[in-house]
Amino acid sequence: MNERVCVIAGTFDPVTVGHLDLVERALKLFDKIYLVAFENSAKKNMFSLDERREMLRLACLDYNKIIVDATSELLADYAVSKGAGFLVKGVRGVSDYDYEHNLYLVNREIGAGLETVLLPAKSEHLYISSAFVRELIKYKKDIGKYVPNKVADFIQSML
Repeated sequence: MNERVCVIAGTFDPVTVGHLDLVERALKLFDKIYLVAFENSAKKNMFSLDERREMLRLACLDYNKIIVDATSELLADYAVSKGAGFLVKGVRGVSDYDYEHNLYLVNREIGAGLETVLLPAKSEHLYISSAFVRELIKYKKDIGKYVPNKVADFIQSML
């Protein structure tokens, strides 16, 4: 039987409990997961690529089957180079779905048939986003409810 390999990609600036929920759900579906912080030229990040990789590593210490990485490669190229046949993306609503559907079409074409699995966010995570957490950090508010504990500690150590 072929190994089911996926990539969960994002900017993860920072990783949130919603992202971690997506990872936990994907663990039930795939044999190997590449959890990867990507550069996104359209976004201005609060944290460096290395810091985001470290936050992902800290968030996933308790999980096997996960390889944490960071790259500035094109997502489809990265996935193909790792032997992944799937991308896993979380969607919070219709606008996320529309955006991810368009990316699916592109990634499938340039990624040699790469499939995308969309998992809807749980209702308790619908309002949580990295942008929301960055605003809390900016105003020195508690982020402990919105990011994994080890990530909150890491961010706190940087302030």
